[in-house]
Amino acid sequence: MSTKFIVVTGTNRGIGLALATQFSKRGDTVIATVRSKGKAAGSSLAKLPNVTLVELDADNLATIDTAVAEINKISPDGIDELWNNLGVYNLGQNASSVRNVVPEDVHKILQINVTAPAYLSSKLLPLLEKRNTKKIVYVTSAGASFEFSKNNSEFVNAIDAPFVYGASKSALNMTAWYFHNQLNSSGFTIVPLHPGVVRTDMNPNYALIETEESATKMIEVVDALSSKDEFVLRSYDGSVIPW
Repeated sequence: MSTKFIVVTGTNRGIGLALATQFSKRGDTVIATVRSKGKAAGSSLAKLPNVTLVELDADNLATIDTAVAEINKISPDGIDELWNNLGVYNLGQNASSVRNVVPEDVHKILQINVTAPAYLSSKLLPLLEKRNTKKIVYVTSAGASFEFSKNNSEFVNAIDAPFVYGASKSALNMTAWYFHNQLNSSGFTIVPLHPGVVRTDMNPNYALIETEESATKMIEVVDALSSKDEFVLRSYDGSVIPW
């Protein structure tokens, strides 16, 4: 397999760190976004070969423009894949209750989980168009699926899932659909992808798999896809999740 140039967002920990590690191990050139390069200095991420850190803070959309400019300098001949992994689950206590809707928190989660990845994807299209792979991955959630949520209501209640998290991932799925609808004819492969119920700082108590397994299997799924494949919501194990 030839070396790829891959952008992964939200790599300081969890799934993003596992993805960057996997790509680095197989020899890909990784552009890994972090909120602060200073805080990431000396971390396991910073020590990975073939990895360049770029600052991007989804709380501040202006940093996306700065990050894109830096990515252009790092990889002027284009990038193969963009993995939109950064996201936020919860901003406060009791956020799952519809009796406790905090508008500021809703706006912030929507900005981080929807606006930031959509804007970054849009800004990186010229670099993606310079190479043949043209893949954009949106790390989303089965919690954005009506069918999954209805059929697993006990689990959803047990993990105290914030309503806005599912709502934001539903919006992210639709974002992926519009990118597919407008770009697929140009050879783009757009993949909304559920990483599994993964043990991370956001979900330490109800995990079914570790980040390394999730990353490995997600990469296998994306590697196998092309622009000719059907656009569906996929799970890390390759199965299709009903919307």
